[in-house]
Amino acid sequence: MFMKLTNVIAVDLGASSGRLISGTYDGNKITLKEQFRFSNLPVQVVNDLNWDYIKILQEIKYGLSIAHQDLDSLDSLNVDTWGVDYGLLNARGQLLMAPHSYRDDRVNQFEDQLYNIISPFELFKLTGNQPAKINSILQLYSDLQLNPFLKTEVAHVLFMPNLISYFLTGQMRNEFTISSTSGLLDTSSRDFSSTVFKQLGFKAAWFGKLSKGGADLGPLSKSIQQELHLDQQLKVITGVGHDTAAALLALPIAPADKEDVAFISSGTWSIIGRQTPKPVVSQVAFDSGLTNEGCFDGSNRLLANLTGLWIVQELQREWSYKGEVVEFGKMVEDALSVQSINSYIDPNNELFTAPNQMEERIKTYLKETGQRLPENRGELILLVLESLAFSYKKIIENLEAVTAKPITKIHMFGGGIQNKLLVQLTANFTQKEVITGPVEASVMGNIVSQLFVSGLFKGEEVNQILENSFAAQHTQPGVVEDLSEKYQQFLKHSAYINYEGRS
Repeated sequence: MFMKLTNVIAVDLGASSGRLISGTYDGNKITLKEQFRFSNLPVQVVNDLNWDYIKILQEIKYGLSIAHQDLDSLDSLNVDTWGVDYGLLNARGQLLMAPHSYRDDRVNQFEDQLYNIISPFELFKLTGNQPAKINSILQLYSDLQLNPFLKTEVAHVLFMPNLISYFLTGQMRNEFTISSTSGLLDTSSRDFSSTVFKQLGFKAAWFGKLSKGGADLGPLSKSIQQELHLDQQLKVITGVGHDTAAALLALPIAPADKEDVAFISSGTWSIIGRQTPKPVVSQVAFDSGLTNEGCFDGSNRLLANLTGLWIVQELQREWSYKGEVVEFGKMVEDALSVQSINSYIDPNNELFTAPNQMEERIKTYLKETGQRLPENRGELILLVLESLAFSYKKIIENLEAVTAKPITKIHMFGGGIQNKLLVQLTANFTQKEVITGPVEASVMGNIVSQLFVSGLFKGEEVNQILENSFAAQHTQPGVVEDLSEKYQQFLKHSAYINYEGRS
């Protein structure tokens, strides 16, 4: 029997770009097609670093018009974004200020003040989130201190994907996975923490009822339908809201195996973690810099954030400014042409978080730690990739130690998996099989969540559908001479401390 094609739209917003990608489901597989892409960068407005929410909304509407022209029908859409950022609205549903970027520095003056009210470890035990400057809890506390009028004017707080969905529908609903990045959810109830709210003067009414497992918000607003000349009612889904949680939905892992597999989201940032039934809030987890975030099915992601291919991207940008355009493929080729010099950096060192002069920063780090300097571009690239792979190894060991459960395989996804050398180094250094794919994991998971909410397939069917939709690659570990000695050299020159990275 022929099944009607279902066309859904993933609105996938990142901290540098946004995309609208269609997913066409034919009952057997999901086919992706990029409909529209746009830049999405925060804007410095006097002393504030804000998201241009009007541009974001306008670009989404433009992308929808393109998708509408391309496809016979549009059935639903869902928005996923990065974590922690939000919008503040009054009782009339109007934004009280432009949403801030997590990189805005207004929080610096209030960090100690907040932790004098609730200590970092107490906050970790209450919410499962590793305290960090970017977290919503510190951002919101800072907003209330800087703007006392907000305490009486705020009626609603919506996290970014839910704010965008509100702009599209007029309906307000905060979703579980994005809310779990905020530092505001209770580890036991997995709902907003009355203890945290009471101590910091937040109101539960601001956040509303938490949506778990997805919800149908209804159609696009009539004004947008008319503006875009849509001849059907495109419904907006509150599916999975956080990009990493979305990506996990795209991994064809059997339910019984989910706790045995580590995941690595590889891109500008790397996120390394494993799924657990519930948050892990031990002293060891806290000391290891691990944090807890939610999955679409209500389970937990225990993870660490790591500066990823940002370092390589900055090297590429720096060389291009000097008139030397070096493609990523050429970088890998250069790295493969040399032998390791056994010099390593800690990718999470604050030296490597800022832009510009990345090659000089790396050499400064090596000099300060008494290590050999690279003599050519290949050696430089190789030591960065080896340092990333050893960092993955260390974090995976931490995950195994904290959960007292071995990890048997690693599933890597995201744009970084196109760097085959990094994938092979990860397999070699961890001595574990690495499964890669899909590149567009967040988008695929976004689409899967919509199909779940719409009742188009059941949980036991999803793995087969995913396997039909993309071909996963399997990389086996190779033999590395003196691996233990190399790893000890890496550890000697790397300091693993709590890191205030991107959730």
